[in-house]
Amino acid sequence: MMAESPISRLFGNISQGGGPRGPNGGSPRPARPLPVGWLGAAAFVVIAIVVLGSCFYVVQPTEMAGVTRLGVVVTKEPVGPGVHFKLPFIETVNTIQTSISRFSLPPVQVYTADNQLLTLGVSLTYQVPRAAVLHLLYDVGKAGNIDIDRTIEPIIADRALRVFAQHKTINISERRAVIDEQMHVAISKALKRLFGIDVIDIQIRSIAYTTAFDQAVEEAVEAKAQAVKEQNLVLEKQYMAEQTVTTAEGAAKARIAQAKGAAQATILRATAHAQSIGIVAKARAIAIAQVGKAAGAYPGIIPYSVATRWDGKLPTTTVGSGSGSSLFRVLLPAAGALVPKPAK
Repeated sequence: MMAESPISRLFGNISQGGGPRGPNGGSPRPARPLPVGWLGAAAFVVIAIVVLGSCFYVVQPTEMAGVTRLGVVVTKEPVGPGVHFKLPFIETVNTIQTSISRFSLPPVQVYTADNQLLTLGVSLTYQVPRAAVLHLLYDVGKAGNIDIDRTIEPIIADRALRVFAQHKTINISERRAVIDEQMHVAISKALKRLFGIDVIDIQIRSIAYTTAFDQAVEEAVEAKAQAVKEQNLVLEKQYMAEQTVTTAEGAAKARIAQAKGAAQATILRATAHAQSIGIVAKARAIAIAQVGKAAGAYPGIIPYSVATRWDGKLPTTTVGSGSGSSLFRVLLPAAGALVPKPAK
């Protein structure tokens, strides 16, 4: 008889509804039941871990929290960072970020004082103070930090619209600092009054004008540039004309100065000549006076002078009897004529 294989024995046991057989193929051994105490202990440990895990919660350094019990707020003050205890299953913890946050709004459209449409890119830097934590957690929107940005977005857009409505489009670029300050004041007051949020800064990232306005500005700039160019040409011609006038005036002044110099030179020469004539005449007068004095003192000096200057030629015309003796008598001084007269 062939030996029974292990597989045949296995299927035979299953068909007979028996459990595992004994070592020699005998009747099956009864299964050992697990102890009830071990199962209870394991379940207790698991439940204890779950309960203890739900009794503690952690608040991060950048957050604060509030606790509700079955929908009722049970915290009087915001819960700060650290590990805290709560009742399991019936108390819920809600956290909110209290560190500095930055929120960028979707594009905001506003109208200026002259009804021009602008599209703004605006960012807000803010912080939730301790006093506003519970108000924002349970009095504004949904509990927690999930919808603060959506809550403050319409407030920012409204205040931006009010500020830009006070300014004309053409003046926005030069009044940018004033607009920034006005928006900061308006948004800060609104968010502080409504939500208790502290606004740190407002940034206008971009200002987009309409295509028609950009084209009009470009045309105005070109026209202004052309006007400046023409004005420069006028100024250049005016400068050249002034230079011509200045050159002519300088030449005229030079000729006048030259004429004055020539006149003064002529006057000086005439004055010098007149002075020289006066000096010569004075000298001659003195000489004549001296000669007169000499003639008075020496009566024969005149005929002597005439004789010394005679060139030896007889005159062609004579006066008297025609003989030249009288001429010689005139020319030659008489004896004793050169002797001075005695002084009286």
